Amino acid sequence: MASLNERIKELRKKHSLSQKDFATKIGVSQRSVSWSEQPGNNVPDSTVKSLCMAFNVSEDWLRDGTEPMYIQEPTFSLDEFVKQHGGTELELEAMKAYFELDPDIRKMLVKHFKERLAAVRDEPAEPTMTVEEAEAAYIKSRSNHVQKTAQSVLSTSADTTESESKTYKASNQ
Repeated sequence: MASLNERIKELRKKHSLSQKDFATKIGVSQRSVSWSEQPGNNVPDSTVKSLCMAFNVSEDWLRDGTEPMYIQEPTFSLDEFVKQHGGTELELEAMKAYFELDPDIRKMLVKHFKERLAAVRDEPAEPTMTVEEAEAAYIKSRSNHVQKTAQSVLSTSADTTESESKTYKASNQ
């Protein structure tokens, strides 16, 4: 099994770098790289951390040889993203269909929506009501509704009374 020192040398060679270029990339001297590659020499933790960051190498691989060598970047799943954000199957399909469009058509669509949204944003905002004004408007709308209902009931009642009166007169004749 390879040692930490051998894995450092392997990493440098895998990236086709001289000791000097390798040292520059991780912020140490060329002498430090040479020392780190020699079997049996202790490698400072700071050098190990620098190597991991500079080359996206797993610290477990570098120290112990445990695969994988490189840190796997998390992958993005549109399906999972939509599900996590409460999206519907239709919304997911719409997004997929959009990205299946020719890039020039997508650019035109984006331009169209930017212009539409900018136009809406530039329109003067409607004045907002205070809480008191909103309550007064609500009360007024409810009382109008009540008045219309009352008129309807009275009208129906009057029609019924008039009809009953005609029926009574007709039957008493």
